[in-house]
Amino acid sequence: MQSLLNKNPYIKSLLQLNEQFPDRRSFHQAAETLLMEMGKDKAFIGEVIQRNFADEGYTKQKWSLYNIPFFFVYETKDFNLKIHLFPALASKEPEIAASCIHHHNNYMLSSFAFHGSGYESFLFHKNYEWNEEDKSAKFSIRKNFHQRDVPVSFVDAWEPHLVFNPTALSATLILWTPDKKRKSDTLRQIPALKLIKKPLRAVINAFGLANNMGIAAKKTYQFYPNGNKIIGIEENEFFEPTRSAVGLAVDIYSIQTVFKFIEEGAYLDKAFLIKKRATLPGYYQPFIDSYLAGNTIEETFAKAEINIPQKHFNKADILAATANV
Repeated sequence: MQSLLNKNPYIKSLLQLNEQFPDRRSFHQAAETLLMEMGKDKAFIGEVIQRNFADEGYTKQKWSLYNIPFFFVYETKDFNLKIHLFPALASKEPEIAASCIHHHNNYMLSSFAFHGSGYESFLFHKNYEWNEEDKSAKFSIRKNFHQRDVPVSFVDAWEPHLVFNPTALSATLILWTPDKKRKSDTLRQIPALKLIKKPLRAVINAFGLANNMGIAAKKTYQFYPNGNKIIGIEENEFFEPTRSAVGLAVDIYSIQTVFKFIEEGAYLDKAFLIKKRATLPGYYQPFIDSYLAGNTIEETFAKAEINIPQKHFNKADILAATANV
């Protein structure tokens, strides 16, 4: 699908920056202004949505609660550009964690919040202490900020961070890259290898090559506060309920969120949608009708519980668990 945006001036500029700045941190810094320009350009956002709705890989996908509502923008072996959508809780409460403390292994992330309230976030120091026996960790806070106060936020590779639910439906334009360019990065673009990703990763971990190849370690943990401790839960265990949450209800939830975002920003040309609607899935149709009629699409909400024993935690819980570190 990315070939459809090859001639877009923003994408051309981003590709040029990618070649100009092989150091990945420098690339992210250089791309900040461009990310803001893209996010503020409603015509560009509309073009992105049209490209996704014209692509069967997007329209025929099976959504899950793990795979949050999104749009593809552009992808190469060096970077991935997407739009992520974040609904609020039904209560609209602030300072409630959307997930656990986590890192993205060797991936760097820049985010520009261009729609909605944005969300609050914590960044933690990388050198946290880990106790294998009781699966506890000691984290210290490096930075606490809200997206509305930081035009483009940056999360480093291996940097633990935490995101709180927004108070209104929000969208971020996100730029992912590995922490450095590797010859092995090309392998991520080969469809045949994607099919055997799990056994291939097991072999790589068995030979101790995970860091050299730039892939996740054999065991990755998510972390949550429990009293004055922070406890680790294996990532596969934490995400199992959301990865297994699939089906028509989840498909409808995801596309309803997509169309609520489109409606709020009036991002999509109605003439395009009229022309394209016959090719789009059946569960899109009620939302297409509402958008074309100018009706309000019902809001969707973030899940109120996450897969930890106490089911949720808030900002105060994080502050209490890190107070003596």
